Amino acid sequence: MQSYYYNPAGSGYSNVPARGYQTYVQRPDVPTAVRNLITAMKRIQESLQLWSTRRATEAQVSDCYMQFGAEFNATARAFEQYGIDTSDINSVPARLRTELEICLGEDPSPSNLNMYMPSIRQLLCEILQGLRFKQPAWRAASGRPPMNEIPR
Repeated sequence: MQSYYYNPAGSGYSNVPARGYQTYVQRPDVPTAVRNLITAMKRIQESLQLWSTRRATEAQVSDCYMQFGAEFNATARAFEQYGIDTSDINSVPARLRTELEICLGEDPSPSNLNMYMPSIRQLLCEILQGLRFKQPAWRAASGRPPMNEIPR
């Protein structure tokens, strides 16, 4: 993780330490990480729909999965920076990959995709539910008010 040093003399943050200045370590932005992960999850589903009608290749679906994996890891790191364990959902990407490999081993068709989409969606929902359960701990650790106390 990149460390930044605050210069109170007015020049802002720098990655070069200066004598007597406080160190500021930028924490990952959990909402952005989760938003990026959700976008990657949607792209997997969209690429599978395109694959089923032969408008996307297996490689394109695989690329979407790789992006999903990167976003999942970024999201897990973001939560872990606040001391929030994500081990309960860490196995889901590997299970999703297995399901995708089986699906992509079939001939592309809507009917073949329909056989696998329920389990693929279930795995994606498992991640979302796991993240939802972590939200109160993140709000407490980050100093944000609980959802029911947000002023309107």
